[in-house]
Amino acid sequence: TLASDPKVLLLDEPMAGMSREETDYTAELLRELSVGRTLMIVEHDMDVVFSLCDRISVLVYGQVIATGTPEAIRNNKQVQEAYLGTEVAA
Repeated sequence: TLASDPKVLLLDEPMAGMSREETDYTAELLRELSVGRTLMIVEHDMDVVFSLCDRISVLVYGQVIATGTPEAIRNNKQVQEAYLGTEVAA
């Protein structure tokens, strides 16, 4: 794929099944390979997503519930509730 000098890289779960060391190596490789290109990934490893992406869309049951910067997504109450649950009062 890279031999054809693509403008866009589309990856689906590139970190699936990897150890932390493999994930870190692959994330750095993707960071280097995506310079001057658009990188679009579907990924559940949020550390990777936050480190690689400047714009994130979060889906729940196939519906986009939030789109924004990593900081905005981290602080989005709807995203927190969907993926972390709500705080239980004791």
